[in-house]
Amino acid sequence: MSDRSRDLLVRGVAAAKANSKDEAKFYLDWVLQSDAERDEIKDAWLWLSRLTDDPKEKRERLEHAISYDPFDAEAVRELKLLDAGMRAQDVIDPDRLTQTQTNDDAPPPIHARRFVCVQCGGRMEFTPDGNALTCAYCGRKQSLLAAMDEGAMLQEQDFMLALATARGHTRPMQAQTLKCVGCGVAFVLSPAILSLACPHCGSAYVIERAETQELIEPAGVVPFVISKDQAMRALLAWMKNQGFDHRADVVTPVGVYVPVWTFDVGGEVAWNCLMRVNDNFVPRSGGKVVFENDLTIPATHTLSAPLAAELETLALDQLAPYDARYLADWAAETYQISVSDASLVARTRVVKKLRGEIEAGFFDTYRDLNVGTSRLAIESYRLILVAIWVAHYRADKQRYTVIINAQTGAARGDKPARGMKKWFQGLFG
Repeated sequence: MSDRSRDLLVRGVAAAKANSKDEAKFYLDWVLQSDAERDEIKDAWLWLSRLTDDPKEKRERLEHAISYDPFDAEAVRELKLLDAGMRAQDVIDPDRLTQTQTNDDAPPPIHARRFVCVQCGGRMEFTPDGNALTCAYCGRKQSLLAAMDEGAMLQEQDFMLALATARGHTRPMQAQTLKCVGCGVAFVLSPAILSLACPHCGSAYVIERAETQELIEPAGVVPFVISKDQAMRALLAWMKNQGFDHRADVVTPVGVYVPVWTFDVGGEVAWNCLMRVNDNFVPRSGGKVVFENDLTIPATHTLSAPLAAELETLALDQLAPYDARYLADWAAETYQISVSDASLVARTRVVKKLRGEIEAGFFDTYRDLNVGTSRLAIESYRLILVAIWVAHYRADKQRYTVIINAQTGAARGDKPARGMKKWFQGLFG
């Protein structure tokens, strides 16, 4: 960066911040005509875009800035806000949110209804593939009356636009919910649900009234594939592997939908370190293009970290477009972690993975590895609901949780600190 071009850029930015548009344009135009480096030219175009209210002119200047640095977060964000037609007052300060801030385009209320068999009046349930209904009593099967349009796609939401609005930080409100006073978890309720047993703490409720909350509508659902009987068999197999037998105090599985965020992360990272060559350490550097598709981050605090890890192994090939009818006979947890907070977890996880991959590619001794992530960006996100079975057992007078993946039947459970088999031996001699 030359002293002349740097001085011009500093003067131009200072004038722009002082709202002296003519003076700012004078200096910034000189930056473009000087021997400036790419980063200086990019910054000049970015600040020039902020001097005009003409959408066409602003877009052209932002596109010039992005052409010099496709991963510049500020330029990309401002172009997306411009394309979305957002006003300055639509962009929020996440550190100054209020509970009453809402979006004008808040999602409509979630409605779910109970399907009744016209043959016997029994409850109709979704078949494992989610494409049809079957009666739990007489076995009558029928196709879904209001099927999804052919070729329906799950919609991913632009993360930068969400982060610039309250949608990325708050929990939107038009849905009937019940908050469990036992463990504090909130559930979305179908109007057909008259009673509910909390899957996590077992508290029982008769639904007399429910609160109304604003919730981001899910984009997709991973429905129940295995039945309650199959979940029970998976639970018993897990208990047996841990050293229990049929005498163990076990609560049968309860089905529930839990919320999960998925993120697409892209960009590039630059790294540098000191690499040992003979007896000396010499500088080395490099870069790595990044694209992580559908990285899953649990949106609930109800599961311990080992159990929540099961939600990170989801096979999303069974993800279906969201339809409220999937909730007709099931409780569904509301998300407790906002998309902005979850994105930080996703970003941290990607950086940790990248650092491991970079280190694995070194064949010589190294030290002082630095990984630059300024060009790493969350590109899009979705909220999905995932079906699981939740069961409990008692050991050492404590209550522990086991979850069963409703896709695969894989079971994962919390265990007593001193070990299941040792506990079993102490209990039964």
